Amino acid sequence: MNRTTRILTLFALYCSVAVFSYIFSWKLRFGFYAGVDGIPERFSDRIVMQGYIVVSLKLICLYALGQFTGLVRFFRMPDAIRLFAASCMASFIAVLVWIVSSYVYVPPASILLVDFILFTFLVMGLRVGIRVIDEKRKGLSCSGKTLERVAVVGAGQAGSALVTELLSQPKLGMRVVVFFDDSRAKHSRQLHGVSIAGSPELIPSYFRTHDLDKVILAMPSAKPERLREIISLLKKHNIPVETVPSVGEIVSGKFNVSKIREVNIEDLLYRDPVEINFEEIKKFVGGNVVLLTGAGGSIGQELATQLASMQPSLLILLDRSEGALFLTEKMLLDSEMEVSLETRVVDVKDRQQLEAVFEAFKPSIVYHAAAHKHVGMMERQPMEAFLNNALATYEFAKLAVKHSVRNFCLISTDKAVYPTSVMGATKRLAELAIQALIAQGKCGATDFSIVRFGNVIGSSGSVIPIFEKQIDRGGPVTVTDSKMTRYFMTIPEAVGLVLQATSFQEKHALFVLEMGQPVKIDAVARDLIRLKGLEPGVDIEIVYTGAKPGEKLSEVLQYDEEALLPSAHPKVSRIASDQTGCVDAVAFLSDFNEFTERAASKPADLVRLELFGLLDGRIELQGVSVQSALVKGD
Repeated sequence: MNRTTRILTLFALYCSVAVFSYIFSWKLRFGFYAGVDGIPERFSDRIVMQGYIVVSLKLICLYALGQFTGLVRFFRMPDAIRLFAASCMASFIAVLVWIVSSYVYVPPASILLVDFILFTFLVMGLRVGIRVIDEKRKGLSCSGKTLERVAVVGAGQAGSALVTELLSQPKLGMRVVVFFDDSRAKHSRQLHGVSIAGSPELIPSYFRTHDLDKVILAMPSAKPERLREIISLLKKHNIPVETVPSVGEIVSGKFNVSKIREVNIEDLLYRDPVEINFEEIKKFVGGNVVLLTGAGGSIGQELATQLASMQPSLLILLDRSEGALFLTEKMLLDSEMEVSLETRVVDVKDRQQLEAVFEAFKPSIVYHAAAHKHVGMMERQPMEAFLNNALATYEFAKLAVKHSVRNFCLISTDKAVYPTSVMGATKRLAELAIQALIAQGKCGATDFSIVRFGNVIGSSGSVIPIFEKQIDRGGPVTVTDSKMTRYFMTIPEAVGLVLQATSFQEKHALFVLEMGQPVKIDAVARDLIRLKGLEPGVDIEIVYTGAKPGEKLSEVLQYDEEALLPSAHPKVSRIASDQTGCVDAVAFLSDFNEFTERAASKPADLVRLELFGLLDGRIELQGVSVQSALVKGD
């Protein structure tokens, strides 16, 4: 139906219900066989006129509460509340008229009471009936398709939303036939007419005897340990398992039953959901010209997406990879977000090109995510790592100061803490270069912030995509060491916290993201194998290769000498301001510039030695040498 036809049809239906409940109220009050003569004379000549008023009040109140414009076939508790409120409002106004007019314009209070009860139940029954007919119609239209018999783990809010959506959308081809839940209080009860059979441990036996097709996990806030137990049990019995989206997706409004997906490693590593104050970020970013480097990388893409949603006046995306930048641009354009975009293929080492970008667009906020991140590759190309990660950051920061950028944020890494790799060392040099500018008071109007965090799941070079490819090939899966641990965080979560940290607008701050507990890489590999329905050591071999050059068995996010202070967000900490400056800014920058000239023509081994020599005595506060840092890193 078009909008006009739908409104007229609803008007006719609501009007019919209102008229019926009004007439029926008189019949109940004075008898079904009394006729007009059985109604007291003082009322009989006013019934029709009073009916016009009562019915009109109901229709006006229904319209005022949006009951002519909503989607009629979807009827849930909020709709029932609005219908009840409309009926109450109409009856309340009628009672006021009755008091003022002394029976003249509306019928007696007893008629109004009966009419209120009848109309409320009838109009709700009408809406329920429309939904039932709609679902039956959809069911008939899908009758040639056999519905999958589904068991749902989790009889909470997510499980309730899931079964409701599947009932209203038969075309999705799934029918929930049983629930399982950890709460004993729910066992042997029902949710939306579906039985809650017991704990998830009963699924294998129930699966065999009740002809189920698959299991859907609807417990987005469950602890990863519990998810591992359930998934391991199901995979052991070759039971297909899928999941609803995570808490973060549900909270952000992205929950949709059509997004039921296979369980992935993020679900097993997911920590307590992180709440981001997007309104604060929007106040910080909105209406400003924002420049982002490294926009083609995995972190850069997510930064671009979240920044675009904050309504900047202009979002400038830079990357030296044309292909990667094109994909980011296309993703944003396809998302239909209303954002003004400029994309430029620019190498952050090219000062002249960067100068042109600053001159043309005059950004007020800069996020510097461009960096070489692959540890092994940078061990072989230490000079390239230095030029791109350290020197380019220093020159870029000076350009930001020259062009009066309001806020400049450097994306750093946990590998910059007690670095044992070239990549980590060059990122630490980038941190120190910015801190040297701060220490010398050469920041002008620019506030600098550095955000340091660990591994993110799914980023380029992350161990998880490598493990997945190895499993798909049949193994073996190569793990550095059974004791190796890393911090893990989802990309959207990490980027959200980066934006949250910069929105604090603290002057020259070094932030550290709370990464949760470190996770054993060996456990990640085994979980990934089990997610594929295979058994580690049986179907897929795990081989331990030993640490490669530059690798550490564990990472830390701060030096021992760095004191962490709380910030405005519980998942973001700030390094005490008196510990973020370098020991001697003048000496450091002098050595920094000398190294740039001196090391350019030297072989990689010598460059690597001189690179760590440049950090000697400057790893953190006085008294910490490169040697002690290397020992700490091991």
